[in-house]
Amino acid sequence: MTVRPFVLASAFALAFAASAHAAAPDFSGNDPHWIKDPRSNCWAANPDPAPGETITWTGGCENRLLSGSGTLTWYVNGKPFGQDEGAFKNGELFGRGRLSFADGAVFVGDFPGKGTMTLPSGQKIEAQSIHEQAGWSIEQVHP
Repeated sequence: MTVRPFVLASAFALAFAASAHAAAPDFSGNDPHWIKDPRSNCWAANPDPAPGETITWTGGCENRLLSGSGTLTWYVNGKPFGQDEGAFKNGELFGRGRLSFADGAVFVGDFPGKGTMTLPSGQKIEAQSIHEQAGWSIEQVHP
């Protein structure tokens, strides 16, 4: 989630949504798939909107969207939920990045592309990020 996790986990597959891909940003506040940091007035793609969700953004803003290097922190009811760090383009992660989740899981890699998922147990899994309509999925790479 950017961090905005949507977790589908099993021994062989992991999926996390970090940011959404939408045709055109809606800056009216009516589309829950776009969320605004009130301090920077910068908008981020939001693949899985949740009640009580807010963000903070430290980085650049281009055309009212997250842009360039920065850190996007996700909160639910004021509590940190996750963090997206890296390069952003058009309001979402693009290029090299790091997703940190509230449960301690971390994915470091390319968006889209390959990387490493470190599970809360410390186990490292070769993984890849795939850009889908509803956001980024992080999936285990099978030999």
